[in-house]
Amino acid sequence: MIWKANSFYMIYFQRLNMDNSFFMDMSGWKILIDPWLEGTEVDYFGWFNTQWHRTLPMPYSEIPAFDTILITQKYPDHFHIETLKKLDPKHIIGPKSLEKKLMRLFPSAKIEGLDTNNNTIIYRENKVTFLATKRKIDPIYDAYIIDDGTESVFIATHGFHFQNQDLEHLKQASPCQLLITPFTYYKLPFFLGGLVSPGLNGVKHLCEIIDPKKVVATHDEDKHAKGIVSKFARIKRPESSEDILNLSWLSNRYLEVNHYNRIQVS
Repeated sequence: MIWKANSFYMIYFQRLNMDNSFFMDMSGWKILIDPWLEGTEVDYFGWFNTQWHRTLPMPYSEIPAFDTILITQKYPDHFHIETLKKLDPKHIIGPKSLEKKLMRLFPSAKIEGLDTNNNTIIYRENKVTFLATKRKIDPIYDAYIIDDGTESVFIATHGFHFQNQDLEHLKQASPCQLLITPFTYYKLPFFLGGLVSPGLNGVKHLCEIIDPKKVVATHDEDKHAKGIVSKFARIKRPESSEDILNLSWLSNRYLEVNHYNRIQVS
């Protein structure tokens, strides 16, 4: 397949919750990213980790029309089955590890699973590249590049550290218009998973390598939580947007999206 660039380029962006769910219109391709619009996320067992939104997500009736759902991680705050069933997607892109489960849930949908062996797809003249984490055991947090031929969006919902093959993919990508990554530092003891989000140090690492024009924070909602994970979590959030604007490497890039309004990014 030959990748052919779109004839027009524009990115619109919109929060769907105050955590890690977004709508993105990239050159006419309308994508929902990690939709979680109701209920709880439960990791393994309720007593282990249960979380739910402190701020109500956008109601289903207001969710924009979409072509594709992108699931960035296999965990329930990204892969939220109850929400997906309500949305009834016709095209889903996500980790290969979810492919069989998604096919059972949505037998009539087009499911495209990505992994290290099959890490690139072309859809509507947009290229999606899967970047696998170097971690071999859970928790495993991967990243994605979405590229319309003129500009790209880098999605790293738990931060990301590059390996040589990732840098090659990055060199081939169009200039990065938008980086989506968490600003909150979140760490658990090693026996519960270790580092979940590297915080602002991780953002700086990505900015130095990717050189994005804009950066949006994701996965930073101060959610309600119960279970042993919340007892052990070490969490550090930026105190205010003013603190972020005082960081010379971030201030001109920072795009604060603390609402559910649609904005034009490029």
